[in-house]
Amino acid sequence: MKRLIFAGLALAGVIAGPATAADMPVKVKAPPVVYYDWSGVYLGFNVGGVWSHVDRFYPNFALIGLVPQIFTSRGDDAIFGVHGGAQVQWGHWVVGVEVAYSAGAKEMASNVSLSPPEPFTTLSAFNKITNLLTVGPRLGYAWDRLLVYGTGGYAGGSISGQYACTGTLIAVFPGPGACAAGFGPLANLNATGHTWNDGWFAGIGFEYVVHHGSLVDVILGAEYQHFDLRSTTAFCLNPGCAIRSIQDHIDFDHGATGDLARARLTIKTHGWTFLN
Repeated sequence: MKRLIFAGLALAGVIAGPATAADMPVKVKAPPVVYYDWSGVYLGFNVGGVWSHVDRFYPNFALIGLVPQIFTSRGDDAIFGVHGGAQVQWGHWVVGVEVAYSAGAKEMASNVSLSPPEPFTTLSAFNKITNLLTVGPRLGYAWDRLLVYGTGGYAGGSISGQYACTGTLIAVFPGPGACAAGFGPLANLNATGHTWNDGWFAGIGFEYVVHHGSLVDVILGAEYQHFDLRSTTAFCLNPGCAIRSIQDHIDFDHGATGDLARARLTIKTHGWTFLN
């Protein structure tokens, strides 16, 4: 009798088991989180402000009894430009390279008085940075649509330096009475130097994807950069910068440094899925 009871209970358990399991809730695996892919090619434009310093060095002041000196002109300007590059993403890290060209609304112009040592209180060193080019890598860290990055590399710029009358900024050749009403200006003897100066830059910035389109994405961002353009010989009175007379003290070299802050609007293609 006991054997029949145990057999019946076992049979009931076998029958009821599948039905009980069918009533239990089934855990559904959550879909993987899809993060934004920063890989792609991009192009954009930027606007902002720049604060620059142009250092003008006079190596031949010993000809007039003075030690070599540097005169620094300082200026600020609105800046605008274009940028473009390509980048790839591995995990949270984003690596790429970017080229940017910038110019000032007023050519990043600045001037400084040359008195002393020149005995002409109205004579100035007038300088411009007419072009600024930067090329270098970018390394960033992404949180979905937000990217924070650092950058640096080569910087090059066109610098123009000339002598000018302080009040009018008319280019003149330095000399007695160059800016006086009775003697000048002597614009036909313009002492102007134009150079391309090489150097470096470094900066930081951030970007955020504001629109993820079917073909391209729209990105807004901001960045800060510092640039340093090495000093280069700009003007020599004699060919080959040969020193022949006391007038050669007006020969000069120039270089520049500066800081800029700007907002960026960028259009980027979608990422390359085969790299993910």
